[in-house]
Amino acid sequence: MQRALSSQPTVSIVIPARNGEATIAPCIEAVLAADYPPERREVIVVDNASTDRTPELASRHPVRVIREPRPGVSRARNAGAAAARSEILVFLDADCIVEPTWLAELVAPFADPDVGCVAGGLEHLPPSTAAERQAVRMLGDWQSFAVSSDPPYVVTANAAFRRTAFDAVGGFDPRMRRAQDVDIGLRLHARTDLRVAHAPAAIARHRHHASQRGFFRQQLGWAYGAGLVGAKYRHLPERRPDPPRARNIARNIAGLAQTILLRLRGRGRAEWVEEAWFGLLHQIAWWAGGWAGLIHGRLIWR
Repeated sequence: MQRALSSQPTVSIVIPARNGEATIAPCIEAVLAADYPPERREVIVVDNASTDRTPELASRHPVRVIREPRPGVSRARNAGAAAARSEILVFLDADCIVEPTWLAELVAPFADPDVGCVAGGLEHLPPSTAAERQAVRMLGDWQSFAVSSDPPYVVTANAAFRRTAFDAVGGFDPRMRRAQDVDIGLRLHARTDLRVAHAPAAIARHRHHASQRGFFRQQLGWAYGAGLVGAKYRHLPERRPDPPRARNIARNIAGLAQTILLRLRGRGRAEWVEEAWFGLLHQIAWWAGGWAGLIHGRLIWR
């Protein structure tokens, strides 16, 4: 049992950023505009070996900018946590825009001493490209999916941890280059009696990759992370995913061909072809990335 926090706990907002010059300024500005006492919060931007103007642009705002030279979002978040001075650690992605009431809503559940982690609401910025539209279709209310899993976890694009809980599980595992949120959720469940709370009104709007290449690389990374989780927790039957199968790719190819044929005959819609195409990209990425993660993970956790 942990002590309850004051109504306005001290908060450290950690924003890891690698080559985020296009998004870091709007992200910081929205955080600074959030309705929360400035003396009760600090903002830490972690420059994760950027080669663009990310640290320069971040430094123009009243925030702390630190550098983590080793690439990897787990390392960046851990570096931010190590530099933090507050009782609540908030993690936010650099391509998110938060609502004015975001921070107050996010930390409110910590008034319950049994809460160790809070998942904020994740919504989507309006899509303008085919890749962004597909991400919105696929992800939906992805934070709700995470907190309803067994055991629950949080998508750390918008999440908060009680400092003592974060330290108790050892922070993020730097070997988990992807799926860090699933991993830390499993450790929180295994090592503490604290629960995960959901604060859907603590809204951060996420910006998705605009290009097909960005979409594919993101899917590849998520699949790789799923493979790592499967390898690290292979002793847990529910965490052993079925290995990706090449025949699923063949099914998607056939589905894409059918939608194109329907479209040519005037009986289909353009969005059907779009969704089928991105479904194929998704399946290829999850086959390649999933196997890569499983194989690499088995070498790490023998």
